[in-house]
Amino acid sequence: MKKILINIFLSGFLLFPVILWLLWVVKPFHKTNIIIVDKTVLTKDGLEHRAFNWLLANRKYVKQDGSFYSVPADYFGFFRLKNEQFLIKDLSAFSDKQIDSLAIDTNVAFYTDTYGIYHHEWYRDNHDLSAHSEKVYGGLDEKDVLFLKKMREKKKLILAEFNFFATPTSSTIRTEAENLFGLKWSGWTGRYFEQLDTTKKPEVPKWVVRLYKEQHENRWPFTKSGIIFVHSDETIEILEKGIDLNFEVPIVRSFDYTVSKFSVPKSINYPYWFDITLSTDTSNRVLSYYEISSNARGDSILHDHNIPKIFPAVFESLKDSPFYYFCGDFTDSPIYKTPRKIIGIQYFKLFVLNENDMNDRTPFLWRYSLPVTSKILDDSFLN
Repeated sequence: MKKILINIFLSGFLLFPVILWLLWVVKPFHKTNIIIVDKTVLTKDGLEHRAFNWLLANRKYVKQDGSFYSVPADYFGFFRLKNEQFLIKDLSAFSDKQIDSLAIDTNVAFYTDTYGIYHHEWYRDNHDLSAHSEKVYGGLDEKDVLFLKKMREKKKLILAEFNFFATPTSSTIRTEAENLFGLKWSGWTGRYFEQLDTTKKPEVPKWVVRLYKEQHENRWPFTKSGIIFVHSDETIEILEKGIDLNFEVPIVRSFDYTVSKFSVPKSINYPYWFDITLSTDTSNRVLSYYEISSNARGDSILHDHNIPKIFPAVFESLKDSPFYYFCGDFTDSPIYKTPRKIIGIQYFKLFVLNENDMNDRTPFLWRYSLPVTSKILDDSFLN
């Protein structure tokens, strides 16, 4: 009897993906015009927007000709060519009339990354890739802002995430974008690092180490994990596990409304890049917020540099022009081998996530980022 039950269980387990795939096959396609802007595409893998494309395919959002959105082709930004050559395909060459027409034809604009491409990482000219170098391409420009203004006027959905307001966008363009959306970047960005000891794992950029030493009597005392804060004026501050932090990773906490509407957990670890952005407009609702679990010593460091320990993670505009801003690199996450043509695959993935690995971004992607983004899209097109 036991053997029979085991065989029945195994048969059902093996059939489960087939059933989910069949459900995906019969699900209708949704034709949309989606503009993806990614100015940080170093390779054809398109890491910054790959997860968003996966979501579009999984939810069967396709182009007007019925084809899926392509990771290496369907975006505006930086395109890699052979022999260190590249192509810029963005809005900078558009006329004002073309920008207006594009906004009319577009259903969704998603600005996934504007950080850009830099000299050392592109030309690989025997320089340290973790060192600062000159910008090759990146940042918002005046045509981006004009397009976004037109999208807001036409009440079209806009999504944007980490680095949208930050470096290397000029202060003039940044101010225009901030005023358009009623948000204000504090100048601070940050990231959790699993290992701060540079003798064991050289994950921390060398420019961070150099700047910190210059500002702290040539000391780098860190041996554990921690959170690095970087200001636009190059100020560096670091909170270390056990010394400044009671819990090493920033936590994203969500309000009851958010948990109910988007089916996300009340709290979840977030171990990657984030920015500290605040609202200047009461029509912007905070859906979730970051909490830095600092102790008294850590609180003192944060206070001295006017860094809040609790700050927004996601904004939702309550105006009739829908806008969401993710104050983190939410969609930059590995999703390479996950089948897209299966409905409900995200629920299957929940059983195999390792949330004990503080450095793993996968749990956040599957439990928070994808559910929120898919709900936003579905509410816009399917209701």
